[in-house]
Amino acid sequence: MKAPESFRARFSKDHLIEIYAERISKSSAIGIDRVKPSTLGERLGDEISLIHSKIIQGKYKFTAYKEKLISKGYNSKPRQISIPTVRDRITLRALCECLGDVYPESKLKLPHIAIETLKGKLSSGEFSEFAKIDLQGFYPSIPHKLILGSTWKRIRKIEIRSLIRSAITTPTVPESKTSKGLKPTTIGVPQGLAVSNLLAEISMIEVDKHFNSIEGIWYCRYVDDILILTSNDQAAPTASEIITRLKKMGLKAHEPGGDSKTKIDKLSQEFSFLGYLISSNRIRIRRESILRFESSIAKILTAYKHKASAARSDAERSRALAYCKWKINLRITGCTFNNKRLGWVCYFSQITETSQLRTVNWTISKLMNRFGLKDKFKPKSLIKTYYELSGKSLEAGSYIPNFDNLSAAQKRERLSMWLGERVAAMSDEKVDRLLTLKITKAVRDLESDIVHTY
Repeated sequence: MKAPESFRARFSKDHLIEIYAERISKSSAIGIDRVKPSTLGERLGDEISLIHSKIIQGKYKFTAYKEKLISKGYNSKPRQISIPTVRDRITLRALCECLGDVYPESKLKLPHIAIETLKGKLSSGEFSEFAKIDLQGFYPSIPHKLILGSTWKRIRKIEIRSLIRSAITTPTVPESKTSKGLKPTTIGVPQGLAVSNLLAEISMIEVDKHFNSIEGIWYCRYVDDILILTSNDQAAPTASEIITRLKKMGLKAHEPGGDSKTKIDKLSQEFSFLGYLISSNRIRIRRESILRFESSIAKILTAYKHKASAARSDAERSRALAYCKWKINLRITGCTFNNKRLGWVCYFSQITETSQLRTVNWTISKLMNRFGLKDKFKPKSLIKTYYELSGKSLEAGSYIPNFDNLSAAQKRERLSMWLGERVAAMSDEKVDRLLTLKITKAVRDLESDIVHTY
């Protein structure tokens, strides 16, 4: 779709209202102005008119993003996440949809799809070497010149260009600061925005296109990880060409050698990619990913122990146990939410052997025994989840919960784990909104199991 046509459709008042209703209204994220998404609904007509008017005039400016820091471990700087205001989230979502219309090839695919393709390439016998190249600080280091130059190749409409420029130059600040008097950002894509992934992917279109067109190699990039498979003596020169080209674009890759994240070797040697451990035709889960998952299970059990000991009635203890059971099983099976399959096993569904899943099942069983819950309930199985994922559609089966298909009664039942008897007096609309907030948070917890995987 051409940019002017997409602009008219995505930034119409009706569509902006639709974005708020379907994507924003039930969320809990609050920007630096501290306005809740649900509060905006009280004056939605005026807000949408204001957004539409400023966009059409090419005068829309984003408010400073609120900073959220996510730890990446002891030796790493935290990841900075940018949280826009509710009004800006509506605009950014419309801009994301517009960019997706104009650059459909840049929509980020699921990582396990890349691994599925890799499995086929490894078993083909065509390749004997690999090079894994890691980009340093990818999102924060992308030059604005590269972003604007890449997006403007197909976008000439001034209003869209103005929005893109404003989105990437708006600063991210701690909540204690105001947005007045701040200097614009001069480099990088803020992480956490609806447009972040698309802008980064569009910036890499040309390099991806070039190396995908070279015969005799297999090239795959997922965010800041690049993997190539080649025949004998081709990995090193190809990796060198990629690193040189990235440098000319203003991006920096780790140089190979020593303990570098960039590695070049024979395919007979073990290497990791997107959280998987790969050696010859074996594809397994990295030990660090397993430990992180086991730790998340232990945290749920610890939280239950404290909740149960602080309970003042049998009803509170019963709710604490029900919630613990729900959280443990959700962590094991993942879920379907907003028409997407989510969860740890889903992410690692491309493994070629299940022994690691059996070992983690055993660890969970030991943890249940340690916390005195062995006789209270039996957790679901990672193995059964794996086979359910392997052979059934999103709609099939009940082993993996589908939060998109809950009945009104089921929604009340689940929300009562948090709010108890108060749920009975609530309207269906309020139950739906509150449960969506709870499930959204639970889904973020699921994603935290794999957030440092790639």
